[in-house]
Amino acid sequence: MLEDLSVIQVVGFKNSGKTSLVCNMIQWAAESGISVSSCKHHGHGGKPDVVEGTDSTLHQRAGAAISGVEGGGMLQLAISKSDWQLDDILSIYSYMKTDLVIVEGYKREGYPKIVLLRNQSDQRILQEIENVVAVIAPFPIEEQKVTIAYFSNDGMKEFEKWYLSWLQASLKKKERGF
Repeated sequence: MLEDLSVIQVVGFKNSGKTSLVCNMIQWAAESGISVSSCKHHGHGGKPDVVEGTDSTLHQRAGAAISGVEGGGMLQLAISKSDWQLDDILSIYSYMKTDLVIVEGYKREGYPKIVLLRNQSDQRILQEIENVVAVIAPFPIEEQKVTIAYFSNDGMKEFEKWYLSWLQASLKKKERGF
């Protein structure tokens, strides 16, 4: 089932602009008629915030492994599991028939990555991770330009074109079974 998903990751250090970029990428894909989903790694320690006092939270506290609430066509799920791996999460997404999953974080995973750099010292991340397809930075990355697409922080129009082209190519590969 995971082979049916196109996945791209957006990674970078804290406050590098990951969430803003992911929001733009979701909007651009959706405006192009592509079904897009997202998954964010809560890398700040502890569990993500929950809305206290809701029925689904009460169900969780009572011991439900999965609790959900649906209304107006929106289904929200909370699933408790002691050790989540990204592929476990993506397998759930694969049942939703989404074309693309944009993953924010999980930098150690092997999916294609867009890396955001804030400053020169952030470049060390490029040595620590694999499968980098694009870098967005406020300074040039000359030595990487041969194999990695580079975009300046003020080059979002160019990045949008590159991203939509990458996305179309990725979806075509999935259709052909590659």
